[in-house]
Amino acid sequence: MPNLKNCYIKFHTNDDDKDDDTHVTVTVRDSNQIIAARIDNDFGHFDDQSDNGPFGLIVINQSAKSNLQTGSVTIRIDPNGHDTWKFNFFLALVFDDGSTLSGGADGLQLSQDNREQSFGLNGILH
Repeated sequence: MPNLKNCYIKFHTNDDDKDDDTHVTVTVRDSNQIIAARIDNDFGHFDDQSDNGPFGLIVINQSAKSNLQTGSVTIRIDPNGHDTWKFNFFLALVFDDGSTLSGGADGLQLSQDNREQSFGLNGILH
């Protein structure tokens, strides 16, 4: 079974921007809740109607493709004060045999009051 080699995420900001000092953390876990890949950074300001990335996640554990297919991805923001960010994301997992799983979600919103959303990878990756 192939193992995770690379992972990246792209964002499209919709009609509410991300402030330059809002910290973003993306964590990909396999079905055993082991962190496979992660990135956290402020990334700067994301304008309304803009595309940002791809941002390469650091592969922490080269989880097997079969375990990642039923894993999860969590996107979290930690704003400095108030911030509402409306966005879509696209996630790609690249495996050591050259195969990929990719997908995403649209119409998301995170804010200082709702900082985190998680998704089952089996529901978004193809």
